[in-house]
Formats: sequence, C-alpha cells, structure tokens
Amino acid sequence: MKKKNRLIYNLINLLVLVISALFFVYSYVLPGELPKLLNSEGLGIVIVTVLLVHTVKAIRLYLALYGTDISRSACMKLYCKVTPVSVVLPWKLGEFFRIYCCGSELKSLLKGVVIILLDRFFDTIALVTMMLFLWLIWGGALPMLVYGFLIFLALVVLVYLGFPGMHEVWKKYLLSSKATVHKLQLLKLLDAASRIYKEIRGVLHGRGSLLYILSILAWGTEIGSLYLLRSPGEDPGETVSAYLSAAMGIGTSVELQRFVIFTILLLICAYALIKLIETATVKRSNK
Repeated sequence: MKKKNRLIYNLINLLVLVISALFFVYSYVLPGELPKLLNSEGLGIVIVTVLLVHTVKAIRLYLALYGTDISRSACMKLYCKVTPVSVVLPWKLGEFFRIYCCGSELKSLLKGVVIILLDRFFDTIALVTMMLFLWLIWGGALPMLVYGFLIFLALVVLVYLGFPGMHEVWKKYLLSSKATVHKLQLLKLLDAASRIYKEIRGVLHGRGSLLYILSILAWGTEIGSLYLLRSPGEDPGETVSAYLSAAMGIGTSVELQRFVIFTILLLICAYALIKLIETATVKRSNK
C-alpha cells in the first residue's frame, strides 16, 4: 500500500474506531450497565464462549483468505480490529468497515466485498441450520427472523446457480444488438458481476464445506451457552429468539450485551498481543 493510501487508511480506521468507542460508552458506560454486566452470574461460561466462538470465526476468515497475499498475522489483526466495530455499531454498519479494511489489505475492494459477503452467507446459513435443528428438538414456533433468512438464502442460491446462464444470454443479446451508451453500460455491469461470480466460485472451490462446518461450530457454541445461561424454567427457544432479535437491533438481550463486552475486551487484548509479538520478532531479526 502506498504511503499516501496508508495514511488515508489509518485515518479512516482511527475515525471509525473512535466512533465505535463513543457508541460503546453511550450504550454501556453512561447508562451504568457495565458494572452490572461484568458482575453477573455465569461469567465463566460467557468468557469461554467468547474465546471459542471468535477463535473459530478467526480461523474461518483465514481460510476464506487463504491463497491471497495477506499473511496469517495480518489476517488475525484484521479480525481483531474489525469485529469489535461490527458488534458495537448498530444495523450491521460495521460490515462496511470490514469490507473496506479487507479490501484495502488485499488491494482489491472487489475481493473484500466477496470475502465478507461469503463470510456473512455461511454465518447466516449455519444459523438457520442450527435454528431448524433446535426447532425439531424443542418444537414451538420458529422466530420470524428465520423465515426471512430462509427467503434471503433461497434467493442468493438461485441467483448464484442461475448466473452463468443469465450472463451468457444477456451478453450475446447485447453484443448482437446495435451499440448504444446504455447497452455499453449494461455490458460493463455484466462484466463486473461476472468478476464477482468468479471470485466467489474461487473461494467456494474446495473450501465451502469447511467454511460451513466452522460456522456451525461457532453458532453451536454460542447458542449452547445461551441454553446453559438461561434462568430455571425459561423457554430456551424464547431466549435464543430474544438474543438473535437483539443482534439484529430489535429489543435487548443481557446475554448479547455480555457477549459484546467480552468480545471487545478479548479482541483488544489479542490485537495488542499480536503487535507485541511482531515488535519482538522485528527487534530480534535486527540484532
């Protein structure tokens, strides 16, 4: 990355991190929620859950980035930096920061978009799988979010499977018809969509199953902790539903709040540790 681009990248990082820190203070510190959440029961389960979940998700990101120029250390730092932003900012705004950082590290915004979209796709399909599995065990009504996710996943799969045929038909039609500015723009759009499709296919080839398995492990650990943390007599289905709704910005969940707090603490410590190891390695190599 060029010096000027690196400066802009660092400034944007600093701005987003400051905004995220202010939002964290506004959401947890000012209302006085932090001491209560840190001193509540079941902290051991929460800490172990956070550690396991983010270890699995960091491995998933590294696997998705495998074969690119990004190093393992850079991948882990990237995960530790962008994840706290994603869990703090509302309405999934942190995903745009993840795309920007990933694209900058890879020197390709297109690859950044593809990697993060695939990460979200496997995360969502694993969540739906777990919810359907739990529904078979516990019964009751499925949360409305699950139906929304099912529709979304079905549309994504249909578009992916049907894209090669649609691309070929439209490309032949546009090339065989009279050239106009509008049709040239459509050809450029088709070409961009084709590049995205090829990038997605490249990541999925040989790694799709592993990404899905890792996503299942992460959600299984997270949902399993909710089962252990629920109050006696509390419906586990309602606990999970409230947790997922809060994650989507609908309502609140104490369990999610604790998960967010310890996620931030863990990943800040992990990022600092990686930087210390890198610094020590550089000093040893310069001797």
